[in-house]
Amino acid sequence: MGLIEALGLGSARDAKLLVARLPAGAPLTVATGDERVVRALQKAQHHLATLTAGAGADVSLALGLPDEDAGLEALLALTRATRDGGLVSIATVPLLGRTIDRARVTGLFLRAGLVDLAQDVDGGVIYTTGRVARLERRAE
Repeated sequence: MGLIEALGLGSARDAKLLVARLPAGAPLTVATGDERVVRALQKAQHHLATLTAGAGADVSLALGLPDEDAGLEALLALTRATRDGGLVSIATVPLLGRTIDRARVTGLFLRAGLVDLAQDVDGGVIYTTGRVARLERRAE
C-alpha cells in the first residue's frame, strides 16, 4: 500500500466513498474484483462474495471500467455475481486531462441487461447504479 492510500486519499478514498453509498442496515454480501474496494468493505464490516457467476451477492462494486470490450466483460462479471434484484454500482473517477463518457457507461449498463439505472455526480466522481433483473423474472 502506498503513502497516498495509507492516508486515505486517492483510490482508497474513492473506494471508501463507494462503499459508504451502500444502503444502511445489516451488513450486505458484496462482490468485487478490486482490492481497494475489498479493504473498504472489510472496514465497513460487509461480507465478501467471490466474483463468480451465481455468487448471490446483494451488491457488486467496482472503481471504473476498462476501455473497449473489456469494460462490458467486467460489467457482465459483476452482473453474474449479483442476485436477481441486487445492485451493480460503479464509481468512475476522471483521470487528469480526461473526461468521463457518461453515455458510454450507461450504454454498457444497458447492454449488460441492468434496469432502473441511476447516475449522479458527487465530488467529481460519477456513480452509476443498475438493478439486476434476470430474464426469467421479467417474463412474469
